[in-house]
Amino acid sequence: MMKSQSKWLGSQPIRDKVVVFGILMSSIPLLLLSFYYFYHTKMDLEERIKEKQILVLKNLSTEITMDVNLTFQHLQKLALVYGSNQTDSEFYQLLQQNESIEEIVLTNENGIVVKRISRYKLNKPEKNEKWYSKEMWLSFQNNEKAYGNVELNEYGQPVVKLAVPFVENGKRKGVGVVLQLQKMVGKISSLRQDSSTYLYLMDSSGKVIAHQDFSKLWKKENPDTATSVLGVKEKFPGLNWTLVMEQPKMAAYKPINYMFQDGLLVVALLTCLVSLISIYAGLYFTKPIILLDKAMNKMKSGEKLHPLSVQQNDEIGKLVDSFNEMSREIHDKSRRIEQEKEQLNVVLEGIGAGLALVTKEYKITWMNSILKSLYEKDQFHLPCYQLIEGSKAPCKDCIITNNRIEDNANKLFTLEDRFGDKRIFRHRVFPLTHVMDGEGEFVLFIEDITKEKKIEEKIVQTDKLAALGLMASSFAHEVNNPLTTINVYSEDLLDRMNGHDPSLDDAEMSIYLKKIKDNTERCKQITANLLNFSRKTNWTISSIDLEDTLQNAISLVEYPLRKKKITLHVQLGDIPDFHGDRLKLMQVLVNLLNNSIDSIEEDGTISILGEMKNRELNLIIRDSGEGIRKEDLPKIFDPFYTTKPIGKGTGLGLSVCYGIIQQFGGTIQFSSELGKGTTVELKIPIQTKQGREHHGNK
Repeated sequence: MMKSQSKWLGSQPIRDKVVVFGILMSSIPLLLLSFYYFYHTKMDLEERIKEKQILVLKNLSTEITMDVNLTFQHLQKLALVYGSNQTDSEFYQLLQQNESIEEIVLTNENGIVVKRISRYKLNKPEKNEKWYSKEMWLSFQNNEKAYGNVELNEYGQPVVKLAVPFVENGKRKGVGVVLQLQKMVGKISSLRQDSSTYLYLMDSSGKVIAHQDFSKLWKKENPDTATSVLGVKEKFPGLNWTLVMEQPKMAAYKPINYMFQDGLLVVALLTCLVSLISIYAGLYFTKPIILLDKAMNKMKSGEKLHPLSVQQNDEIGKLVDSFNEMSREIHDKSRRIEQEKEQLNVVLEGIGAGLALVTKEYKITWMNSILKSLYEKDQFHLPCYQLIEGSKAPCKDCIITNNRIEDNANKLFTLEDRFGDKRIFRHRVFPLTHVMDGEGEFVLFIEDITKEKKIEEKIVQTDKLAALGLMASSFAHEVNNPLTTINVYSEDLLDRMNGHDPSLDDAEMSIYLKKIKDNTERCKQITANLLNFSRKTNWTISSIDLEDTLQNAISLVEYPLRKKKITLHVQLGDIPDFHGDRLKLMQVLVNLLNNSIDSIEEDGTISILGEMKNRELNLIIRDSGEGIRKEDLPKIFDPFYTTKPIGKGTGLGLSVCYGIIQQFGGTIQFSSELGKGTTVELKIPIQTKQGREHHGNK
């Protein structure tokens, strides 16, 4: 049977076979594609409609929830205020601020109304008037917020009761409001998308309390319509309300149904057209197709192509023209790719930082010349953690290990260059999205920040010198006092010696010399503290005695303390010696003390409290100065930002303090109230030996 059919098919004219083949191969795929795209377009349209509905519902629900939460916040504030101020002014103020509130009530521990401030009723409550429903009363007893069911007031408007508890004299009382929902209903009514889409709100019992079709208010949701509409729901937390948006499927699919009908007509027309083209192609287009096939084979083999030429202006001629244009574009794009590759190489080599590709197995597959220059050739095969960190195991905080982008923090390490100078480098790791197996899934970025670190040290030194300049007069007075004493005692001693005073014996001369020696030591101590403070140093770890460091810092500001008659209270607990940079910590203390002194006009106090908490040094500096404005607090650590008048500050002090405390691994926090003073809290972890060595290597 099959042989006879094949024989019969082979005996038919080629034109008939081309026509039949053209009809089948054009109509069937087009029909299948049409149905396929119709189905997926329909599903995509449904998904987009739901996404749009969800977005509208989320925005509206968020807005309504914010209104309700704002009302609760007002109630909580009202409860607090009422507890300390037994007046009705706050009640009337809340009514004035929120037009949706119909009345405010104050209830006793039994839920009986003891006070009412109403917009429409008399303020006098009825005798033993219970304000809560049973469900709301139960919720009120067990929660910090209580919601009532939606009801209709005497004007036919939907309202809901909200209440919060507060404790007075050990009794749980409450403040509640009756909230009109007209504003919420108005929002829902104004968000109608089109004539076929409905947006409505249901309470916890399933009743419609807001609908764009007012005839459906206070009716139950009809479950039979769930299969004939496209809809989404959004629940309100706490209120147990549900916001619903629905659209009939017939209305939603109407555009795509019209498109499908037009598509079928197009398929039919294309089938006829392709059938005619198939007949002509079988007789006439064979030769150009062969030419194209040969040209494609040459293109695959990489041979240079010459433009094809055919004496046709139809589709095949256009196809040949398109092929010629495509071959030219491929040639141009190949050249462009080569150019971009060259440009990329220039960027990678001239970026001024080391780059490398690293696999998930920590193997380096490629590095640029800058990174290669940092290491010996026999080190290139080492894993990245061994090459960069010099460790024998992968870094625990590396993104390659934990695969979390938030852990991709800056890491510092040092290397010696070919001149023997130590250079500081910062490196980060970034994941790649489109990768090939074995080529590397991560980019390692290594940057030389030695100059940046030197600039940071210069800023710290600049702050020191600026502080010294601002304290110059204080130092002059501090040194002048002991020098004056020395001068007076030495002149008096010389006069008595030259006058051969018989009462001048060895004991009295010893007293004179001791006074001169003590004041000389005082000058020496002031000068030593000044030199230590102004010395330019790198981060140097040593043992820190907090009490000694604090006393040295106080000695630099003793004169302005005495001049302004400021009382200084110092209370330090049992604080062990810890490791860090003593001079850097002293610079922080001097800056903070100067700020406190500058903020006090006269006769103020500065308190310093130090104690140990959870292996952390907590150091609190509190002053009674003028304080810092609330809007200035977020900017106090910005470099060159200062609220002091010209000549009083550089704006570097707190920025430098912030950087130094970060180097200690600690935190610095400010709290201030204008007109009452400022409190600074320093928290510095006490380093263990292992932690200190690790910190020093960094």
